[in-house]
Amino acid sequence: MSDSVGYSPRPNVPPARPVRSRRYRVWAQVLLWTPIALTVVAVVLGLGLFAAADADATHSSSALGYLGLVVWGGLVVLSPVLLGSFIAGLVMVIRGRG
Repeated sequence: MSDSVGYSPRPNVPPARPVRSRRYRVWAQVLLWTPIALTVVAVVLGLGLFAAADADATHSSSALGYLGLVVWGGLVVLSPVLLGSFIAGLVMVIRGRG
């Protein structure tokens, strides 16, 4: 027996895009901009601590330089997590716009 019993072929219509909720789009922005903000804050804080440690050598402010190194070390350690969050947020933003 034939499978097509008088039915016309299915039309060639592209599938509808899934609609992303507002919550999805908000999380996409959070995942995108949080690592950027944390990176900028850590770099500026580290530079500020280095400048403060370098500005006054008489009052043993070398601890501020070491604290700046700790801040930058934390940034290096957290960079895979920050990069992963940024990439996930970027993909979500691209999907949410479509």
